[in-house]
Order: sequence, then structure tokens, then C-alpha cells
Amino acid sequence: MSKADNSADVVITGLGPVTSIGVGAEELWESLLAARTNVVRRALPVDLGRTVEVPIAAMPPIADVPGLGPHAEFLAGQDCACYRDLAYALLASELALADAGLVHDRDDNDVGMVQAFEAPGVEHTVSKLFGMMSGPPPTDGPPPVYDVLAPSFYNMQPFLYVHVASKALGLHGFSTSVHNACSSGAFAIDIAAQQIRSGRCSVMLVMGGESFDTAVRLEWFRKLGLYAEGGESRPFYPDPRGFFVGEGAGAIVLESSAHACRRNAKVYAAYLGGAFAQQSWKQVIPDVRTGRLGRVIVKALSVSGVAREEIDLVVPHGAATQLSDGYEASCLAQALGEGAGGAAATAFKPAVGHTLAASAVIETICALLAMKHGIVPAMPRPPDDTQTPTVPIVTKTAARTIQTVLKLSTGFTGHDAALLLGRVRGDTR
Repeated sequence: MSKADNSADVVITGLGPVTSIGVGAEELWESLLAARTNVVRRALPVDLGRTVEVPIAAMPPIADVPGLGPHAEFLAGQDCACYRDLAYALLASELALADAGLVHDRDDNDVGMVQAFEAPGVEHTVSKLFGMMSGPPPTDGPPPVYDVLAPSFYNMQPFLYVHVASKALGLHGFSTSVHNACSSGAFAIDIAAQQIRSGRCSVMLVMGGESFDTAVRLEWFRKLGLYAEGGESRPFYPDPRGFFVGEGAGAIVLESSAHACRRNAKVYAAYLGGAFAQQSWKQVIPDVRTGRLGRVIVKALSVSGVAREEIDLVVPHGAATQLSDGYEASCLAQALGEGAGGAAATAFKPAVGHTLAASAVIETICALLAMKHGIVPAMPRPPDDTQTPTVPIVTKTAARTIQTVLKLSTGFTGHDAALLLGRVRGDTR
């Protein structure tokens, strides 16, 4: 692997989706075009002796996911046997590196990595605690909680995921993790791009994953009235119905344009730039008074040199809650004009579920596939739905030349993000 390039241009050369509707770019794209979903109702423990049944865009069993077995076996040797989110992310990374045609010396390279996970190790630790506390009481004193759970609590620390993933993939460059709620993936992409633009790394891998073995996080969403209990989600419609979570992972390879050019790599798009803000207000309610996301969009356009009229596709966060959707819609109108400046829009959470910290990575992959194929896939929705959305969501899959994409994320606790992706010059696909 060559040393870092001091180049301002950052391009995306590899995509690795691992989703409930498809593993690999080709399978995912076919499912998006067919408006497929894989939403199942799953009974998950939420307390001792209590379970709740919730709809989830669920991954199949590990044995039924091609290529996942070796990663699960590796993690088993690292005391991470139940960390499916990391296993999915390792498979996604393997797919992204292969898609980029990138071969690196596992002992000597400067390939970096930025991770996006919401709650690393939490599902494994809580499910282990439930199992331990629900068994018969010990006859010789209190249960050895510390002895049993101490390693699991240690494994909940984010830096362990960075270590294990770097070990699995043989990466030795800049590495860190991001935990900015549902906007984590967007922040991760920009941090990776900054490392390349600074000349510190030529190649960066961005990965994020999600899985659910308990309902401890989902019950919070349900009690707030944010969860789509019926398993249908319709962002920006008058009756959005909330979101349901999704399992899976996404990984993206970013390179300096000089490095990609030297190895004659295919390029999906250039990362043009992004902007970010913190609302500093409520945990789950957006600050609609300030419209801060609108200012973030305007700033992202400015730093990337894109005019609002040049945007062909908007991929909103699309959490399908009245407040979040209303906030996004008003901020889009504020920044781009009514009708989002004439751009088409589509949301991917109804297809793959809300993958929380990994959502921006997975949804960026979906957007880049739309750009590659020149098609905007319609999001899954009830066939009898005749309501008009507040954002110009496409209702029928249609061909469209896509030169520029605006990807938005707005996470709990007020993390707002806007990313711009553009087709590289001379690309006539």
C-alpha cells in the first residue's frame, strides 16, 4: 500500500451492503427495484420473564448469510461470539474492499478505518444478564455477577470494536469510532474524508452495523410512540406510522483520487463535502424553532461548491415520525426552496429498516447504486396509499440522470448532518 497522497479530491471506490433484503450491491439493488422488504415479527426479551413482539427488518440466521460464517467464527475466538453487528460489519468491509479491488499488505499499510455503532456489545451483555438472572437461584450464595459479566462489560467499550475489526481486516492506519446517534455514519464518512484530504491516509474504510438480541432499546422507542408497530413506515406522509429497526451493516471505501487513478480503480462518486451541527436542545424532539438543519444544508452546498439547482436526488433521514419528518421537510424547503428545488427524493428506511448508527452508511450505498444505474427506486408503501407527501418522494421507480446527491441525517440528541456526493468528471455512465 502506497503512502498517503496530499490530494483534496476524495472518491468512493467500494461498496459493501449487508442488509435484510440483500447481501452485496447486486442483490440489494434488485430488492430496492422490486420494493422488497423482510420485516418479521420477533419476540425479544425486555425484562426478566417478559418479552415483547416487535417488527424488525431482520437478517437471516448466520448460517444462511453467504460469507458470514468465517467472521462469526473469528469473533467467537475473540470473546465476541454474539456480536452479530460486528460480524455483519466485517462481512460488509470484506465486500467493500473486494468491490474496490483493493489488495493490501496485512502487516504493512496505512489503510484507516472509522466505525459507526450505536451500542457496541450492549445486546450481548444484556441478553447474557437476562439469561443469568432468570435461571434458578443459586443455593450457595448470590450469583457471581461480576465474575460472569465483567468481560462482557469491558467488551461494551467502543475501542474494543476498533481493535477487533482492525485485527480481523489487517488495517494499521488511523482508526476511531463515532457515536453521534443516528447521524454517526454521516460523521464517519466526513471524518474519513478529512484524513484523506489532510494527506494522512490514501485509503479509508467506513463501516457500521446493527443487530438486536433484546428489546431493551426498542422498548424506549415504543414507549415514546415512535415505533411502527404494524411494520409499515411512510416517511413524509400525513400518517407516517413511525420507524422499525433493521439489522445489517454497510461499508464504504474512500480513496484519494490520485490513489484511485494510479490503480485504475472504478469510481462510484466523489465525496464533495458535508456540514454538521448540534441542536443542543432536547433528546428526541428536534428544535423546529431554529431550523438548524436548513443552515447545515446551505453550508454543505457552500463547502462543496454545489448549487441547490444541481441536486438531482435527496435522500432524507426519513424517520417517519411527525416531528422529525416535519423538521426535515421545513428545513429542505428553507434551504432548497419549496419542492426541494425540483430534485427527486426517496427514503430507504422503509426497505432496510432504521439501522440506527449505521443508517447513513447503508443509505449512502443505496444512493450511490441509484446514481450508478440512473434510477430512483420508490420506497415500499401500501398500494392503496394516495396521500401526498410533504417532500417530493417518488411514488414509482423511474429513470433519472443523477449527477449530485444530498444525503441528510438527523439523529437523537440533535446531531444534524448533510453530505454531498457527485459523479466524477468524465463519467458518462
